Amino acid sequence: MRSTDPEGERPGLTVTPVQHIAVKATKLLRERRGIGRYVRNVLRLIPTYRPDVRFTLFVRSSREAGAMRELLLGVDPTLPDRTAIEPVSRLPQTSADVVWYAWNRVEPVARRAAMVATINDVASMLQLDHRWWKVLKRIKYRVRYGRAIRRADLVITISEFTAREIQRLLRADPARIRVTLLGADDLPAPSGSGSEVLEKLGIDGPFFLAVGARDPRKNLATLHRAMEILNQRQEQVPLVECGPKDPGARLPFVRYAGYVDDAQLATLYRNATALVFPSRYEGFGLPAAEAMWAGGRVVCADASSLPEVVGEAGLLFPWHDAEALAERLARLLDDAGLRERLTREGQARAGRFRWAETARKTLEVFDEAVVLRRGRLREASGAGL
Repeated sequence: MRSTDPEGERPGLTVTPVQHIAVKATKLLRERRGIGRYVRNVLRLIPTYRPDVRFTLFVRSSREAGAMRELLLGVDPTLPDRTAIEPVSRLPQTSADVVWYAWNRVEPVARRAAMVATINDVASMLQLDHRWWKVLKRIKYRVRYGRAIRRADLVITISEFTAREIQRLLRADPARIRVTLLGADDLPAPSGSGSEVLEKLGIDGPFFLAVGARDPRKNLATLHRAMEILNQRQEQVPLVECGPKDPGARLPFVRYAGYVDDAQLATLYRNATALVFPSRYEGFGLPAAEAMWAGGRVVCADASSLPEVVGEAGLLFPWHDAEALAERLARLLDDAGLRERLTREGQARAGRFRWAETARKTLEVFDEAVVLRRGRLREASGAGL
């Protein structure tokens, strides 16, 4: 396991620059955030390092070609001219140098091209839900991810923590894992529309912010208990939640913002007393990096990849300890010096999370995978003589 480094190439490998990259992009049209955002930024920025590169995107059917070209045009006006779009049924025969499988699974298999899989996290294998169909899903994902790791020439993952988890849960060879951190610098500048959101929610003072889904691993129950403790001890402080609403919740301190655009989100990050990220398991934890990039502060669980992301620039707490979290929140409300320090250190820390660096390191992995695949094909050809 290692981060990619052009000065650390393995002895005996001659890197041939990749010129044709294929991507299994069957989910790209539907996924505007998450992995979709990751793929769009890498595609956008790879040509800055290799101007003559071309892409082939494999979609579910030829009917999606028009919509995919529109999406690419919005990402970068030069992308459609360097990109072919084909149905995924043609992927096995691709003439590309390398195929990138960014959504955790390597299917269908390319016959001659090198194959690189991104494993974003292994949260689907967590033992958080013991209902029988969840157990079956965990088994299915373990088989699927294990197959991807065996088939790929190299595996990319997005944090050192997730690299260790892939080894622990899937017995992956660390020599075949490469770590490329995600970026946060595509978040737009804060806009006035974020203030409109706060006005609509009736907030004109300090507030805490939560962003994301309502999965059990997101651990919102601990955050809610901490807010109850906090609000029993002092003046009421609201919690703004961005994302899906819990229809069964009756929490007087919660203000549901629903889904907001990126400019509004950046404004909320900047104006909140802190983003509170209590998740007990994250492959990377992009909201924490985004909040620091926007000039906000972060309080997060000391679990999974989150300490790796925030370093000393955030306040950590044990993921299960609502009392400890309430204490961190109270400190932030009371200590202006602490808020200023976390803002300053968070912005410095966020400089590590740039999509251009993600793209550069991803391209290095593609180059290395092509060399490895060609070496294996030569060995196989020689063995067959």
